[in-house]
Amino acid sequence: MPQIKAAKYFGNPILTPRVEESSFEKSCVYNPAAVVKDDKVYLLYRAEQGYYASYNSRIGLATSPDGFTFERYRDTPIIDIDGSRKEEKRGLEDPRIIRLEDGRYFLTYTAYAGMDEKGHDIALEGAFSTDLIHWEKIGRLVPGREKAGAIVQDYTWQGKYVMYFGEGLMKVAFSEDLRNWEVREEPVLEPRREYFDSFLVEGGPPPIVTKEGILLIYNSSDSVSYQPSFAVFDKEDPAKLLYRSDEPIVRPTEYWEMYGKVNAVIFTNALVNFKGKWLLYYGGADKSIGVAELTFS
Repeated sequence: MPQIKAAKYFGNPILTPRVEESSFEKSCVYNPAAVVKDDKVYLLYRAEQGYYASYNSRIGLATSPDGFTFERYRDTPIIDIDGSRKEEKRGLEDPRIIRLEDGRYFLTYTAYAGMDEKGHDIALEGAFSTDLIHWEKIGRLVPGREKAGAIVQDYTWQGKYVMYFGEGLMKVAFSEDLRNWEVREEPVLEPRREYFDSFLVEGGPPPIVTKEGILLIYNSSDSVSYQPSFAVFDKEDPAKLLYRSDEPIVRPTEYWEMYGKVNAVIFTNALVNFKGKWLLYYGGADKSIGVAELTFS
């Protein structure tokens, strides 16, 4: 089975909050999605105003010709809060993106309505785009308070898209049209006692298909820190786990990864193959964005 090594970029963080009073990203920029278009990396990132109980999240955009130096798209979000959608009263969080065969793009994200008597009121939702600027929101993808929908890039199983999703434990779902999903309730990945992922596991970037199987990079926590690792699922049965790493790919060690809105966090939603390099984009301490180059062996 594959092994993965990560080399953090020496220029991290590559994107930090704008401190202007009116900025929609004054407090935090983190947990981006990424896709390659027109020989550039497009980074669709979570941007926040306010902190903790008062924050609001929107999706911003930045582009890069080299994968490391980014320029923001205007001073406005590309996906804003829709006041008519009560499920996103507090915003849109943690996007993940795939490119479709017809040239369109599909984004999953967490809609956040705030806190209620049951805790965080969240929904896993989706949106389509043809240009990465304008988006058609389609609403909830799966029932319940779910999040972290990672759809396998360039792959279908029995004519259906495959999505790994969930926080705490992970499930798998299948869809012919990306709008209607059939969920298998049996978890496909769960926390492990006395490991780095003992507290929770959560979907990461859109998985990729390799000769060994479906390679899923996932986020995890031991309740002290967050760090990503990986698992491999069977291409002939996407619910069947073939291999799981005993170590994280990368851990929070740098100051900007250790101290922020939430301390000791590396959290990833984005992996792209760009100019011969596998680039993993991640949020550090729920505050800023960095990148690491991955090598597979």
